[in-house]
Amino acid sequence: MKFLKFTLLGIIAFILLISVAGYFVLQQPQFGQKPMGVNLEKIKESPQHNGKIFENAGNIEMDMTMSKFIEIMKAYMEDVQGKIPESLPILHPDLNIIENTSDTITALTWFGHSAFLLEMDGKKIVLDPMLGPAAAPFTFQVNRFSDDLPIGIEDLPKIDAVIFSHDHYDHLDYHTIMRIKDRVSQYYVPLGLGSHLIHWGIEEEKIIELDWWQEVSFDGIQLACTPSQHFSGRALNDRASTLWCSWVIEGKKSKVFFSGDSGYFPGFKKIGEKYGPFDLAMVECGQYNKLWHEIHMLPEESAQAAVDLNAEIMMPIHWAMFELSLHPWKEPVERLSLKAAELNLPIFTPKIGERFTLGAALSSESWWENLN
Repeated sequence: MKFLKFTLLGIIAFILLISVAGYFVLQQPQFGQKPMGVNLEKIKESPQHNGKIFENAGNIEMDMTMSKFIEIMKAYMEDVQGKIPESLPILHPDLNIIENTSDTITALTWFGHSAFLLEMDGKKIVLDPMLGPAAAPFTFQVNRFSDDLPIGIEDLPKIDAVIFSHDHYDHLDYHTIMRIKDRVSQYYVPLGLGSHLIHWGIEEEKIIELDWWQEVSFDGIQLACTPSQHFSGRALNDRASTLWCSWVIEGKKSKVFFSGDSGYFPGFKKIGEKYGPFDLAMVECGQYNKLWHEIHMLPEESAQAAVDLNAEIMMPIHWAMFELSLHPWKEPVERLSLKAAELNLPIFTPKIGERFTLGAALSSESWWENLN
């Protein structure tokens, strides 16, 4: 009887210890802050919110049954060849050209994954600036393939606006935000995401939150927060507490689409009908798997999404910089290239760090082919 009593007390003590440790871990600032108070009441008015959490159109979600969880764990234990490149070429654009860019051009510099510096109508806009060391809460997890950044964080020009698609670690990076926040004039985010930024010391008046299909003008540049099919969350208790989205960005002479993360869904065609055609569509094409097909497109679907969007040319994003799935490193762009040729869809695959200008003829070599 004493043995059972001491065993029970030991189990209770262990659970309490784990609970206390978990509580203190979750107090680390990188986990952010769930919407609360007035902000929470405001987002509950959204058609995308069911009173408790945000939902995808049609209530699509990743069905995480116990059997699927076990299947995912088994998949991650398998050895997949070619998941990590042995070397990764990183280009470094001329900072003087970027600093003195003409207000008549639209240019982009790709940082890998989904991070961009967009120069449009003389403004510097950063998209999903994940420039930190790891796409995870702690720096020993999910490290980038190369520590070399096309532009050092401290070397970035003054940033007129930062645009976020959702709050996952490979898109919203605490370390990056803390190092650039004093040089950013404005933030445009989906509903609820501003809670993280305010928690990190960013002034509320600098943050504009939008729901799907809402539009706003930023110094003559038109922004539209458009749907995606995904989810959100940074901790154990905040899944779908903030909204996820894609973006339409239209300047005086060009219009681009930024997908954020998404499974394939009818919303792409609706966006194309309302806002297309696009001079460039940056569409996610990586970190997919049939086990989470609802929230990340297969490469063939990425190509079809660009067709649905009525894109003049498509650029694959959300690949090349982090190992977040199980497929070989260069498989996404290889599969996309085949499907794009079948659909007669022009694609552009710049190197990481390559600065390119819209309106000019965009052509790219298959630079990834000779990398192992």
